[in-house]
Amino acid sequence: MQNVDELLERAVGAGHVSGAVMMASAPGLGAYSSASGAASRDGGGRISPDTIFEISSMVRPILTVAALQLVDAGKLALDEPLGAILPGMQASRRLAGFDRSGSPMLCAARGALTLRTLLSHTSGLHSGAWGDAMPRSEAWLDISRRVAATPLLFDPGSRWHYGGDLGIVGVIIERVTGIPLADYLRDGIFDPLSMRDTGFYVEYGARRRVAGGWRGLASTPGETAFYSTPRDYFGFVRAVLGRDGSLLSSRSFELMQCNQIGDLTVPKVLGLESVDVPGEVNFYPEIRLYPGIECKWSLGFMVSAEAVSGGPRAGSLTCAAPSSAYCWIDPASGVAGLLFARRAPGCPDLVNELFADLQRTVYQGHSVTLPVVPRRRGVLERMFEGWSKESWATWWPM
Repeated sequence: MQNVDELLERAVGAGHVSGAVMMASAPGLGAYSSASGAASRDGGGRISPDTIFEISSMVRPILTVAALQLVDAGKLALDEPLGAILPGMQASRRLAGFDRSGSPMLCAARGALTLRTLLSHTSGLHSGAWGDAMPRSEAWLDISRRVAATPLLFDPGSRWHYGGDLGIVGVIIERVTGIPLADYLRDGIFDPLSMRDTGFYVEYGARRRVAGGWRGLASTPGETAFYSTPRDYFGFVRAVLGRDGSLLSSRSFELMQCNQIGDLTVPKVLGLESVDVPGEVNFYPEIRLYPGIECKWSLGFMVSAEAVSGGPRAGSLTCAAPSSAYCWIDPASGVAGLLFARRAPGCPDLVNELFADLQRTVYQGHSVTLPVVPRRRGVLERMFEGWSKESWATWWPM
């Protein structure tokens, strides 16, 4: 994939990014990687697949796998009301509008908060219900009370809205397993996939490998930091693409790879016209990637309902962290890839465009084609299979 190398070098040379790492795989091709640019602000050290990035939003598919592992083990149920898992966690009211004085009007909520609504972002919760940081297990009772006291934005399952749903999933995992979330992720996902540099914390000896330099805090105030390397995360991406049976059952992989929100759609652009309260701002990291096509949501990923021109096919999965990390999984063509990048200080954010260019380059350079699906034979074809020309002449004289 020489064209990919040239693409990254041009992006760095033009100042669009300070450094970038790309990894991809396709049928008949092993994991391919390319890197260009510097890993830190002072230019010391080349960026590489082992550079550590802060990619907090991309913990979402990993938390989804962790929760579905517990579903596979019979310890959780997707449609069980959360109150049965976290006593007190039930939102009985939702926002119905505002009166003339601007005061909120509430009504009884229909439907229950469940693990499925959390994983598909259809719960109606917003992060203000419990705060922005990843909750800790010892605070679950306080979180349950805050959720119960905070009205939902809508009835569970009636709309799609990206919020802090998966933070509560972390609390559920700790509550059910009785162990810290970080330990569960390490034992259930990171160690089996040899993801040595992935987690909520960077060991002291590895901090020199953090892209942009070690800051010690998440880039977004109040958010719990999550770190990984391109090499580590691509191992997870390939496990999802290949439906690694050591992680999940076939049924759970199906939930991760197919539309789980029915006729609902995710927004293509950020719209503020109808926003009445801050919690209604519906921004998610993938929103700018495919503005021209309809998108759905699985459990853990955005799902493209249509093919991307020159890129992934319909049914492809995407996950992103704002302006720093992106991955896609294309089950129809067997292609997967990721881009981890450092934005150039003081320059326009062009990482989304680089990701789109990368996808097109991968598909063009490898000549990826859809698998040939045999035509389904009709009833008459199957009925008369094996008949010779003489047999046909007996019953249908020409």
